[in-house]
This record gives sequence, structure tokens and C-alpha cells, in this order.
Amino acid sequence: MNLKKIVGSGVVFFLLLLIIANIPGIAFSTVSPNNLFTLLAYYITQSGGPIGTTLWVFLACILYATYEDGWKNKVLVTLKAFIGLSIVIGAFAAINEKFTKPILKSERPSHALMLERLQATQQLDSLYALTKDERIAYFGKRINEQKNLFTNIDLQVLAHWIEEGGYSFPSGHSFNAFLLAMIFSFGLSQNRGSYLFRKHFYIPFLWAVAIAVSRVSLGAHHPADVVAGAAMGIGFGAILLYVDLTRHWITHKKEFE
Repeated sequence: MNLKKIVGSGVVFFLLLLIIANIPGIAFSTVSPNNLFTLLAYYITQSGGPIGTTLWVFLACILYATYEDGWKNKVLVTLKAFIGLSIVIGAFAAINEKFTKPILKSERPSHALMLERLQATQQLDSLYALTKDERIAYFGKRINEQKNLFTNIDLQVLAHWIEEGGYSFPSGHSFNAFLLAMIFSFGLSQNRGSYLFRKHFYIPFLWAVAIAVSRVSLGAHHPADVVAGAAMGIGFGAILLYVDLTRHWITHKKEFE
């Protein structure tokens, strides 16, 4: 499998995300209580959270190592890939939360909606003058006092809004999802035991698109946030798969098949 095809697939699904995320009416479309689509969107987005991402990283690394000969090599490559991916994702998350987002100061759509519902005198600018923990505490207290204003919002979604007290741009969920989709796609394409796996190497990108779209439909991000996160995920994924130093360190091979 030519790695250019994997990158090409990533670009195609990126363009699909670009279209879907900007469809009018997508934002806040899955926040209603007792709604199957709300439940589906919530658990899809959770699959790209800290716990879900850790599990997907491990599975992606197992798939990545399937083309290695011998179980010892498979285990070694799996562990190296897991460490490498964990470092990349952890570093991106730290840089994103500590530097990128605070510098760009993009507000979350959910924060704007909550302030509007609360009829708060506090504006977004003054809200973001607070620390992340202070914003979480502020929304938690005010919403608990006026739950009647949010009866048309699913309780899990509302709790998710409160927990996400940080800035919006770019989307970490989308970055993680598309980065992992690149690794998953490579692992499927190199699988020696199943032709179906190799044939359907693009399937992980469907999951990545679903993650990114769920962030918009749940009101957690603007379309631009998820598009930027997805683009960076594809870019970093391509670097990890293409750069010679990374390739040799992980696989001990001169070039991929």
C-alpha cells in the first residue's frame, strides 16, 4: 500500500468534514434530551476523549505492528509506537491548552449559549479573564441555581459544556482522531491476514469525521476549530509515517511496502 494513498484518503475525508461541519443547522443539532442522536453524538465524542484516545492509541499501535515478523518484533514495535504516539498526543494537548488556545482566545459556542440563557451581565471577555477552573466553577454554580433555563438541553451534554472550561480553537478531539486515523489506516493497509482489512483501510477516517462533526453538533466547537484540528492531525500523522528517522526507529526497515 502506497502511503500516498493513505494521505490522499485523509485529504478526501478532510474535505468531507469541511463540507459537513459547515452545513447550516449542524451546530447544536444534537443537544436535545431523550434523543437517540444526542446520545450517539455524545458517546462518539467521548470516544475521542482522554480514556477513549488512550484505548484507540493502543489498538492503533497493535494494528500498526501487524506487518512485523515474529511476535517479539510485533510487541517491540507496538510499545515503541505507543510511546511515540502518546508523546505526540500528550505534547500537542499540553501546547494546545497552555499556549495555542490562550493566545488565540477563541470562545466556545457552548459558553456563549450558556451566558445567553443565564442572561448573565458577565460578558465573554470578562468570563475568559477567569482561569479555566474558575469558569468551570462559575457555570456549575449558576446553572445549578437555574436548571429550569436548560430543560431542553441533555444533562450529559450540559455537564460536558461545564467541564470544558477552556478555549475553543483548535479542536484537540479532532487532532487526535485524524492522527489516529492515519495510523489505523496504515495498520489496516499492511495487514497480512485479511484482504478485507487492506481493502477497507479508509474506514478509520469515517470515525475521525464522526468525532469532529460531533464536536460541532454538540456545540463544543466551531466548524473552524475541528477543521484546523483535523488538518493538523493529518499533517502530524503524515510526518510520523514518512519521516525517515521515525520510520527507522519504529520499524527497523528502510522503507514501507
